[in-house]
Amino acid sequence: MSDTFRTDQPLAWTYHRGTAGRPLTAPDTVSSPQPGREDPTAPWVPLPPGVPIDTPLDGLVRDRVSCRAFQDRPISLPEFATLLRIGYGTTGVTDDGPLYVVDRAVPSGGGLYPLELSVVVRSVDGLPAGIYHYVPLADGLERVSDGAVPGSLVTHLFLGQPWAAEAAVVLVLSAVCARSLLKYGDRGYRYLLLEAGHVAQNLVLAATGLDLGAVNLGGFLDNELSGLLHLDLESEIVLYGTAVGSPSSADRTGRRALGRLDG
Repeated sequence: MSDTFRTDQPLAWTYHRGTAGRPLTAPDTVSSPQPGREDPTAPWVPLPPGVPIDTPLDGLVRDRVSCRAFQDRPISLPEFATLLRIGYGTTGVTDDGPLYVVDRAVPSGGGLYPLELSVVVRSVDGLPAGIYHYVPLADGLERVSDGAVPGSLVTHLFLGQPWAAEAAVVLVLSAVCARSLLKYGDRGYRYLLLEAGHVAQNLVLAATGLDLGAVNLGGFLDNELSGLLHLDLESEIVLYGTAVGSPSSADRTGRRALGRLDG
């Protein structure tokens, strides 16, 4: 039986080799940065001050654990604001003569920041249930649609993972591909995935510091989830999700709820 990457997983192999590193060549024309996905006509929700996280980084890394057991309790709006800012927010400005850069919470290939952060909100104090889009540079939320998304639909969209529907929020990372690929070509697709990983790690560490539970969600129905979030399938793709809420257990084993993986 073959055990080679190339023959056993031909699609993955084709992607890997098709995006292999090659010498960079200057494009014939320099593309301008692609704008964000802001909608000035959408209802606007400014974010309040957040919640300080005093736990040292090594403590956050040590305490982090995937949580699949949430209690039916809302998280606060300041906690939610903290998650968004630490996940993919702005951290300051570097203004050094000709250099003016808005600093962000994660590194990004070429400083292009191709990701967008949408949120399915089920239970946040002071924020009606619905779907929202985070706008980092304005530090607020655009309301995409009103009303709670049925739990059965959320579970379906995340391939039968019931904890996605039970969490207070599900944060969904998507990528506007042209922002990266216009500069880096096909290899830019790798950079989208790397950046999504940076953001997801920030989110789970922030949740840990807030004594919330979090679990990353890599399995979902791409087209259907994109439709729910009102994304343009031709230009913006869903990459990753993170469910966050109040854990139903104080110990690591209880939070993991490994028995639910068998059901």
